[in-house]
Amino acid sequence: MELTDKDKTLIIIGIVICLGFAVLSPFIASGNPDGLEKTAEDADVGEDVESPILESPFPDYTYEPLDKIGEIGVLFLGAIITLGLGFGMGILLKKRE
Repeated sequence: MELTDKDKTLIIIGIVICLGFAVLSPFIASGNPDGLEKTAEDADVGEDVESPILESPFPDYTYEPLDKIGEIGVLFLGAIITLGLGFGMGILLKKRE
């Protein structure tokens, strides 16, 4: 199955929208914690884990030294990695046929 020009345009528009959300989300996101985090705070369940299995490379979706730019960069990087993995899986599944 070949992609038509219309399909390629739709994919490009989807990627641009995804990356647009990644860039804008630090500026439109609420500073208040979400429901799960608020409930954990109310129940006095902290985020402090004595020995986490895996440390997050970017806790709280940010790179602290760069403030808002760090948030944009981390979200942009995450979107690119996710899109790349999805594209790679698509290629692998296509080859299996």
